[in-house]
Amino acid sequence: MSISYEKFKPADYKQNSKAPLTIEWKNTRMIRNHSIRACVREILNVNRGIDVVKINLIGTPSTGKTTLAKTLGHLIHTLSDVPYIVKMFNREDLMDMENTIKKLQPINHVLIFDDVSWLSAGNNKQKLDQIQKTFTEIRHLEGGQDIKVIIIFNFHYNLSIPKHLRQADFFIYTSIGSSELENTQKLVGNKNTAKLLDFRRVYQESISTGSAATPTNSEVPATFSFRLMGRGNNKFTYTWRKPFAPALFWNNDSLRPIIFPAREWIDKICHVCSEVTEKTEEAQKDVKRFKSEGSTLFGKGTFKQAIRIKFMIQGIYTYPKHVRQAMVWIEKYMSHKAFNYEDLLTEFNFSTGQVKCRKKLPEDIAKL
Repeated sequence: MSISYEKFKPADYKQNSKAPLTIEWKNTRMIRNHSIRACVREILNVNRGIDVVKINLIGTPSTGKTTLAKTLGHLIHTLSDVPYIVKMFNREDLMDMENTIKKLQPINHVLIFDDVSWLSAGNNKQKLDQIQKTFTEIRHLEGGQDIKVIIIFNFHYNLSIPKHLRQADFFIYTSIGSSELENTQKLVGNKNTAKLLDFRRVYQESISTGSAATPTNSEVPATFSFRLMGRGNNKFTYTWRKPFAPALFWNNDSLRPIIFPAREWIDKICHVCSEVTEKTEEAQKDVKRFKSEGSTLFGKGTFKQAIRIKFMIQGIYTYPKHVRQAMVWIEKYMSHKAFNYEDLLTEFNFSTGQVKCRKKLPEDIAKL
């Protein structure tokens, strides 16, 4: 007997104690314990206590590691109470970590290093030690302030990078090959062998149950199912990558299956996550057009000031040094002396209140 998620309704939970506790995410039902958002909250909680948190995403090629990394980055900055910037780096950036770090703004970061399985090959110990040293000092960025950093490494199997670089606070597996079972057992403990084997079954199901459309038959979407413990042959079934894919989350204490969507399914457009996209010529043209049209409508100075404020809301301070110094002075002063904000508004002749913008967007942009 197969129970698909469409059959579960909130009313069922109290009436049937055997039904799994499920939730809806954007009108799609899922088992609550599979929530990747719960994992991100756990990661953020650890990052509050320690400045640098490391996450390893491990799995064979084409199992969704890069997709998962982008989804993690997006959820980290959207669920956090403080701003984070998300950046993705390539091989050259990692091999030149000292200069890579120098280019970062002194604000909280999610740093994604995509596919670092090559690290051990052809790199001498001195170079690897230098990379490790840079990571230990990464939070002390130029700018005179400490920051929070979450580092994400993607690689193919447990032992594919040097030992000191694969140490992490969290591990997430998108697949576990037959040759990887023993290495993963050593990490998570033999007590979790049953969960590892069940995840291998789930992954195999996700890549083998579907079939492409033919002239005579419609496409059959792939699915993957989780057995409901203590409930006979009942199971909860997801459609693979529509929108979720399976993974396994290890926090150095407990192991549990989770599911994850693509970032675009959560939010189609995200300006913070645009940092992890490729810098194409078309993207550069979009930026220049945005600047030109905004400056024409509101004036160059006004539009630039509005952009500065937009960045400041995101935790990115672009004002000149003397303005930032004044902001620090104001914070210090106000920590010792309380002011009535209405009095300040009156004294500086500032106007407030809601405004309407009658400037229309270009037709091609408004249609997006």
